Amino acid sequence: MQTALTDPKAAALAKAQVASSLQNIFLTLFANVAIAISLALLIYLREGSTLILWWLAAAVAFATLRAAWVSRLKSSGSIDRDPQRVLRTLTTMALASGVLWSVVPLGLPAFTHAHNVNDIVFIMAGATTGSIIQSLAYSQMAIAFGAPLMGATILRMLLSGGDVGYVVAADIAFLTVMLFRAARLGERNFIAGQSTTIEATGLADSLAIANQKLERLVRTDSLTGLANRGHFRTVASTACAEGRGVAFLLFDVDNFKIINDTRGHDAGDRVLQAVAMLLRTACSEGDLPVRLGGDEFIVVLQGEDAADRSVALGERLMQALLRPMMIAGQPLGVSCSIGIAAHVGSPIDIEELSARADAALYRAKDDGRACMRVFDAQMQCALTLQRRLDAELPAALARRELHVEFQPQVAMATQEVIGFEALLRWKHPTAGLIPPPDIVSAAIRLRVAGQLTEFVGERVCAFLRALDRKKAHAIRVSINVSPREFPIHSPAQTLKLVTERYGVDPRRIEIEVTEEAMFDPKRCADELKLIDQYGFALAIDDFGVGHSSITNLMAVEIDTIKIDRSFIDGIASNRMGQQLVAAITAVALPLGHRIIAEGVEHEADAECLRMLGCSYGQGWLYGKPMKEDDAIAWLVQHRNATAAAIAPLPRSA
Repeated sequence: MQTALTDPKAAALAKAQVASSLQNIFLTLFANVAIAISLALLIYLREGSTLILWWLAAAVAFATLRAAWVSRLKSSGSIDRDPQRVLRTLTTMALASGVLWSVVPLGLPAFTHAHNVNDIVFIMAGATTGSIIQSLAYSQMAIAFGAPLMGATILRMLLSGGDVGYVVAADIAFLTVMLFRAARLGERNFIAGQSTTIEATGLADSLAIANQKLERLVRTDSLTGLANRGHFRTVASTACAEGRGVAFLLFDVDNFKIINDTRGHDAGDRVLQAVAMLLRTACSEGDLPVRLGGDEFIVVLQGEDAADRSVALGERLMQALLRPMMIAGQPLGVSCSIGIAAHVGSPIDIEELSARADAALYRAKDDGRACMRVFDAQMQCALTLQRRLDAELPAALARRELHVEFQPQVAMATQEVIGFEALLRWKHPTAGLIPPPDIVSAAIRLRVAGQLTEFVGERVCAFLRALDRKKAHAIRVSINVSPREFPIHSPAQTLKLVTERYGVDPRRIEIEVTEEAMFDPKRCADELKLIDQYGFALAIDDFGVGHSSITNLMAVEIDTIKIDRSFIDGIASNRMGQQLVAAITAVALPLGHRIIAEGVEHEADAECLRMLGCSYGQGWLYGKPMKEDDAIAWLVQHRNATAAAIAPLPRSA
């Protein structure tokens, strides 16, 4: 039965058999000696033979030897190293002890005396029975002891002759068979019980190991090996609640999407793994580096000095990223933007500290990326305002507290008005004039961007109908839309419904999307396709501030390119700005794109732009943003003034 078991299971079973066999071995040896003494005294008192005393001395000496060997065995570790060998040795010693005991019935003349037979047979059978009871875990030991002893007793009874001897021999033989059978059954039951226990223990160990692996998987990001978002929340929540000091160092890889698009997603994964390795190396013991998802990472630092250590960690990380990474055998320059927020001295909500780290990270991005910013009082004011806008924008939108102003766009050579740009305004009762990007960002966060677009579309359609009444049918109005709105709603569908409701031709509305749409034309393709399908014109706003934009011009059907104001102001004396505008016009004009310069405020800049091939301008040089009625009045006055300026002089008499 043992041979059918696997090696680990057989070893475990053998250890259990050894442990059970040795559990009461000292008591067994003591009983063995006590029985030997009683047997020797019985024979010596009846027969006066000294041979039995020599046998007793040998039996006591051997029992003592066995006890000493067992003591040494328990302290040597042999049981764990080779339990099978221990069982074989125990069996050999049991056999030697049985042979020694078999001397009594075979070798001592006292056994031939009839009056000793019954007592001696009873003692021999009792000794064998006791050995079997003590060796139920391993029957070979009991059989090794009992076989020579009971065999010698049976042989002596057979040699004694007579019917009584034969009957007693037969009874002893039957008893021996029953005892040995009981020993074998006891061993089988022990093995069965131990096998169940071993299997249950093995299953429990396997489950424990599986649970540990599962727990590691649940807590670990599979790509980088760092902790994941779930584990971050567990650790960070505890750290924030304890109030002993905690800092979040939040960062992401600059322009990671461009790396994915130009090098492939496999290269992108390798970049993330390399960044994770740098982060793991830069972190100190006790810091928790985490991959939140995508290219976004965060480190949780704890302790009263967490703020200082987070800044030092950020500097180490940025210093390490100065060296190009080797990706697929090619060097690749990688940078990151880092935002840090720390809090010491009291508990803080994890969401609050995360929002502060987010604000610091966005400031780093706004400041040109590849830099580190620490959350400060100025950012706190901006964050407070952001939360206030989030709380009040839906109600302000419902109460129509927002309004739209219109800034003219003109042909710089003739001063002809070709269009207006609709500019969203919110004059907050206490915070003052809220910048349009802040309004749009709040609307996106609150999932009311569709309502905001509908509101602006309604004001633009009302403005266009007013222009129609002034016979200004050729003028187009542009509406700003952020590509960040596309996952939330479809601005094109919203504006289509508005134009249908107001009876306005969609071709008179131009949808301006920021240059973000150029970075990922595939992601924005569906919305850009709808813009074209519904008849709206498409303009790219803030052109020039992004990356590799000129190479993407042919990927999208564009009507207008608006050059960002940061390149226009002072361009008459800015050689680099002139080169940029010249490059844009050289590519865009042959493709049929109209180019509008934003932020034109000086005549010298306008003249320079015309020389560079930019025909249209928008800025305070031509007109400031105006409310609807004021814009219409301005247009009428502007037309009259332009008409008077180009009217022929009357002939002299």
